[in-house]
Amino acid sequence: MSKNVLVLGGSGALGAEVVKFFKLNSWNTISIDFRENTNADLSFTIKDSGEEEIKSVIEKINSKSIKVDTFVCAAGGWSGGNASSDEFLKSVKGMIDMNLYSAFASAHIGAKLLNQGGLFVLTGASAALNRTSGMIAYGATKAATHHIIKDLASENGGLPTGSTSLGILPVTLDTPTNRKYMSDANFDDWTPLSEVAEKLFEWSTKPDSRPTNGSLVKFETKSKVTTWTNL
Repeated sequence: MSKNVLVLGGSGALGAEVVKFFKLNSWNTISIDFRENTNADLSFTIKDSGEEEIKSVIEKINSKSIKVDTFVCAAGGWSGGNASSDEFLKSVKGMIDMNLYSAFASAHIGAKLLNQGGLFVLTGASAALNRTSGMIAYGATKAATHHIIKDLASENGGLPTGSTSLGILPVTLDTPTNRKYMSDANFDDWTPLSEVAEKLFEWSTKPDSRPTNGSLVKFETKSKVTTWTNL
């Protein structure tokens, strides 16, 4: 029987790569995002990650009697600035909407649609393990995401029995946006999106390879070699 992967943020750089990789490996792919992913087997377009939109998507997927074996949240964004920045509060609201609310929405979707023993993955950030004074809103929302990952790993967190809740914590992903705004950087020290998709596929197909439930998994690339560390 074919397996199902659902990606929130399935039309972004990382999300689209996850959809592509799983589809090439004969999984059924489902994307939820603000724009359609034509490569996915099912693509749901939402206006926002508010309650009405999320519940509507859950109902549509339930109507097709679909349960998912792997859920990945690849949605999110970045904003810089400290407390003195003129647009600080604007950035706080933006980061809550893009990073934190998407994580909460993912948790609800996972609780409703994930199969028992399934894999649930949120995208955190290595930077949020420490102080992020130059990007406070980003760091705070990613740190909160790490908290959600651990809560969902608890017995009463809401995910189905036997599920594994994990966080992936990149240092720098090799995305078109990062290349545009950091064109002078050493791209050999950035993690290719295909490597992330491959690792998620490994955890999906080989449950024994998964880190311990509730783990935050930091990964960093140096000279084209990526190291994965369970925290």
